[in-house]
Amino acid sequence: MTQYASRRSVLKAIGALGTASGAIGTVSGRGKPTSARYATFNVVDLGTEQVQEPGDAQAEAAARIIQEVRPDVLVLNELANNLQEGDRTGQTNVDAFVENYLSVPQRDDLEGIDYPYTLQPESNTGVLPAEEYDFNKDGRAGKRPGDAFGFGRYPGHYAFAVASRYPFDEGAVRTFREFLWADMPGNLIPVEGDDGVQTDDIYLTEAELDVYRLSSKTHVDVPFEIDGETVHGLFSHPTPPVFDGDNNFNGRWNHDEIRFFADYVAGADYIYDDDGTEGGLDADAAYVLMGDMNAGVAGDRPLDPARKYFLENDDFQTHKLPTSPGGAQRGNRYATATFGGGSKVDWVLPSPDLSLRSSSVVWPSTEATKRGLGDDVRTASDHRMVWADIASE
Repeated sequence: MTQYASRRSVLKAIGALGTASGAIGTVSGRGKPTSARYATFNVVDLGTEQVQEPGDAQAEAAARIIQEVRPDVLVLNELANNLQEGDRTGQTNVDAFVENYLSVPQRDDLEGIDYPYTLQPESNTGVLPAEEYDFNKDGRAGKRPGDAFGFGRYPGHYAFAVASRYPFDEGAVRTFREFLWADMPGNLIPVEGDDGVQTDDIYLTEAELDVYRLSSKTHVDVPFEIDGETVHGLFSHPTPPVFDGDNNFNGRWNHDEIRFFADYVAGADYIYDDDGTEGGLDADAAYVLMGDMNAGVAGDRPLDPARKYFLENDDFQTHKLPTSPGGAQRGNRYATATFGGGSKVDWVLPSPDLSLRSSSVVWPSTEATKRGLGDDVRTASDHRMVWADIASE
C-alpha cells in the first residue's frame, strides 16, 4: 500500500510543529532489543457487576483469551469506570478484573496472569456539562445519553482501562479529556448557520463550541518503562461514525478524534493536556497507538480517516497489518469485529523506529476448535483481540 508524507513533515512545512513543554520520557540509550506484546480488546460493555465478583461468563471468556495471548500491555475498551459510575467498593473495575479473572487460571491448561500496573482514566461518556445543552438537537437539553460529552447512560459508561506488566510513572501520564474540539485548527465541526447545515441535522451552536470536548471518551498517553527505555502507549476510543444525520456529525467527530493522535505524534503545538501542558510528543519519542478506533481499511466512510492518518502516514507502521482466519472467512482478513460483515476497527500501530516482529487477530476459523477458543471469542465480545510483538531496533 502506498505511503505518503508523515504528519510530522506536513506540520513542519506549515510551521505548526512544537514539542511538549513538560518532560515526557523518550527512548534513549538503546541496548539489546526488548520485545513486548501489546494488545487491544474491546470487551463490549463489560460492567461493574460483572467484574467485581467472579463467575461471570463473559468476563471468564475474555480472561481465557487474554491468558492465551498473554499481552504485556493491554487496553480494555468498553470496561465501565465504576468510580465515575458512583461505585464505592474501593477497587477499580480494571483491578477487580485482574484479581477475579486474569490472575486466576480460567482453564486447567492456562496460567493466571498478573498486571501490577493499571490505569482507569476518567471518561467523557455519560458526563453532562455544568450547564444544560441540547447537543443532539432532540429538543430536550441536559439529558443522557445524547447530551453528555460522550454517549453513555451513566458517567464512565463505555470507558476503557489499561493493564500492564511494565511500570509507568503516573505523574507523567498525559490525558486530553477536556481538550475542546473547537481548539483543533481546521476541525470539521458542523456549526449552526454554516452552509449545508439543516435544522434537522446535529450541529453545535456558537455557545456549545465553548464547551464541547473532542474526545468522546478520552485520549491518553502512558509512558511505559520497558527495560530502561520509554515507549508511549497512546490510547483512545473514538465515537462510531454512525447514528447521526445527513451532515455526518459523528463521522466528522470520529475523523477529528483519529486526527488528534496523528497530530500529537507529529508534535503539533496547538495541543494541550488536562494539566495545561502544551504540545505533542518529542521528535525522538517511540510510541504504540492502541484501541478501537471505529475506522477501518475498507474506506467505506466518506472521510476515511484510517487511510488518511494511519495507512498513508509514515508516522505509523502499517506495512503489515494483523490478519486472522475468521476474518478471512468473512471476506476481510483484516477484520477485527463481526458487525458490518467483518470490520477492521481495532488497531495496534507502532512508531517507525520500533520493530514489528509479529501480530495477529484472535479470530479462529469456524473449523478451528483450539482449546475452545472459538466459543470464547463469541462469548467475550463482538470484537476480537488484536496483538503485536514490538521491539526497539
